[in-house]
Amino acid sequence: LFLEMKRRKEKMLANMKFIGHLFLRSLLAVAAIGQVVHDLVGIREKLPEEHTIECVCELLQAIGYTLDQTPNGKDLMCKVYGRLVDLKRQSGPDGNAAYSQHVQFLIQ
Repeated sequence: LFLEMKRRKEKMLANMKFIGHLFLRSLLAVAAIGQVVHDLVGIREKLPEEHTIECVCELLQAIGYTLDQTPNGKDLMCKVYGRLVDLKRQSGPDGNAAYSQHVQFLIQ
């Protein structure tokens, strides 16, 4: 079971890299990137899982510089970063941080 979950996480991260490369080759618009990010970490009733946050961080690492060069992309980056910082500050039901130190470090 653990190996299956790890394999799925690696596939998701690879998909984020692929989406990032499509954007860098101008095959995806900023709006599509915004939709992907919203689907992963948009505001919902429950907090997103750690692996989805890792996926967003992976995507932003791949395309952040290029995305920041466009007017719409700069706005999207500000919103996404604000959301990630909010998630980083969230606490779980037991009062501890909702996410592991690994994810908190990725958000920095």
